Amino acid sequence: MRIGVLGVGGIGGVIGGYFARAGRDVTLIDLWPENIEHIKANGITVTAPDEEFTARAKALHLGEVAAVRPAFDAVVLSVKSYDTSWSSRFIQPYLAPGGFIASAQNSINEDAIAEVVGWPRVVGCVVTLGAAMYEPGRPQRTSPSDRPAFTLGEPSGMITPRIERLAETMSDIGPTKTTGNLWGERWAKLATNCMSNAVAGMTGLKSAELREDPAIRRLSIAIAGELLEVASVLGVSVEPISGIPAAMFLDALTDGSVQEEVEQGIVEAGRNIGTGRPSLAQDVMKGRKTEVEELNGYVVRKGRQVGVPTPVNRAIVALTKRVEAGDLEPSLSNLEHIEY
Repeated sequence: MRIGVLGVGGIGGVIGGYFARAGRDVTLIDLWPENIEHIKANGITVTAPDEEFTARAKALHLGEVAAVRPAFDAVVLSVKSYDTSWSSRFIQPYLAPGGFIASAQNSINEDAIAEVVGWPRVVGCVVTLGAAMYEPGRPQRTSPSDRPAFTLGEPSGMITPRIERLAETMSDIGPTKTTGNLWGERWAKLATNCMSNAVAGMTGLKSAELREDPAIRRLSIAIAGELLEVASVLGVSVEPISGIPAAMFLDALTDGSVQEEVEQGIVEAGRNIGTGRPSLAQDVMKGRKTEVEELNGYVVRKGRQVGVPTPVNRAIVALTKRVEAGDLEPSLSNLEHIEY
C-alpha cells in the first residue's frame, strides 16, 4: 500500500513516524517548510511515553508533489478541519485508481472530502491516541502505546477488504479496530473533543487536569447533553463517550445519582489519557487559529438545522474566539461567563 500523510503535525507526524519505522511505503507532505526540511535532513523523531525513535521517510513540500507525481493507494488526511476542502482538492490528482482518503482529523469532515473526491473514495479514521508537535520533525505521542489508537469505518457501514487492510496497516501505530457505525463513533469522538478541547484552550489546563475539576465535569455533561440531543434528531446512534454509555450523559442532566456516576467515569477515563494538551489548547499556545468552529461550532450549526438549541456550545465558541483573539487570557475564571 502506497501511503501519503498530508499534514505532518502531532497526529500526522506520529502516524508517519511509525509507518516509516515499520518500513511502509509512506510519503509525508506538509505546509510547514522547516518541518519538511528537518525530516529530509534528520528523519522524523517520535517521542512516546515508553520510547523515542528516529525513522527516515520520504518528505515533500506541497510545491514538490507535482514534480514527483506520486500515486497513493491511501492518503491519511491529518490537516486542520478548516483546511479539509482545499487539501482534498490538492491531493485528489495523486490518488491511484481505487485510492481513497482517510480522514484522521477532529470534527466530522467526510462530507467535505466527498464533495471533492466522491463518497467511494472516503474512509473514516477516528483518532483516539494523543499527540502534539512543538518542534519541526519531532512529534510527540502523549498517550500510552497500548491505549486504543484508531477506529476505522466506511461511511456505508460495511466492513470492506480495504478497511481491514488499512486497519492492519494502522496497527503499526497502536490498537486499531473497525466499525460498522462510523457516524456513531464520529459523534462520540466529537463529544470528547467538544468537552475538552475548547475548555482546555480557555482555561490553560491539560487533558487530565480538566477531568479533576468538578465544575468542568458538570460543564462537560452539559456540552455532551446538547450534542446528544442534536445527534438523536439526526438519527445517529452515538457510541460510548470515553467508555461511558452516551444515554447516561442525558440522564445526568436531571438525575443526581447518574451525574455522580458519569463524573466518576470521566475521572477514571482521565487516569489513562496521558500528559498532553488537546490540539485546540496547543493552537492557543502557538497563537494559531483554532478549530472551535469545527467542533462546538459544528454542534451549534447542526442544532440550528434541526431546531435543537445549543446555548452552552454556543457560549463555548464565543469565549474561545475571545481567547484566540487575545481579548482573554486562558484562565479558570473564563468559565464564569458560561451558564449551564
